[in-house]
Amino acid sequence: MADQPKRFFDLWFVQANTVTKEVPFHVVTDWIQQCRAVPDDRIRPSGTSEWYPLGSVQAFQPYFPKPEAPEPIHIGPVEMEPDWPRPTHYEDDDPDMIPLIDISLVLLIFFMMTMTVAAISKINVPGMENPVTIDSDPGVLRIDIDKRDGKTVYALGVGVSNPEPEDDNLSSDVELINRIDQRLAKATIPPKVRIAAHGDVTHEVVEEVMKGLDRRQEKGQIRDYAIEVNEKVKP
Repeated sequence: MADQPKRFFDLWFVQANTVTKEVPFHVVTDWIQQCRAVPDDRIRPSGTSEWYPLGSVQAFQPYFPKPEAPEPIHIGPVEMEPDWPRPTHYEDDDPDMIPLIDISLVLLIFFMMTMTVAAISKINVPGMENPVTIDSDPGVLRIDIDKRDGKTVYALGVGVSNPEPEDDNLSSDVELINRIDQRLAKATIPPKVRIAAHGDVTHEVVEEVMKGLDRRQEKGQIRDYAIEVNEKVKP
């Protein structure tokens, strides 16, 4: 191909696989400077059949951008402190907090597990202060909470007497409270209440009964109540 540029050229953009015909010389140089045309693209004078790599045409080579030479890197001398032994009392400005965080997480998990186990464990209620006096009082209402065949049953008695048939084998605390209200409606003076719970009864079961007694104590329907836990509920 002649070194002198022709007036019009056909430009083949290889990557896009498109051909632009009748492109003036100055337009080709502009595209080269704008990086729209690269050395791997093909070019030919308009009206000819042979293609040439654009980067091999001497007339266009001055228009391709030249890579800039890297600036030299000047490395100055590095001053290092002498490796003197540190005194024994030397301490870092930024202490490592990771071991403290690990210990804190372990303690947090321990306390969380302890609280969870305590919440679902069986109740451990201390014994009554004066059990003989309360048991021997014939006017005390006795609430028995027992475990039978894996189910919680309730009973309501007076003093040390066995519960009446209608007050025995109650299946829920709601039914128990209803029987208590019937007894309180007939009472002339607010009675004392004793709760005798089996050792396998959970705290939640006893707590529901205590809530009902608290409301009636606030109304003055009962004087007070006490709780004792036995291996087996006995009147």
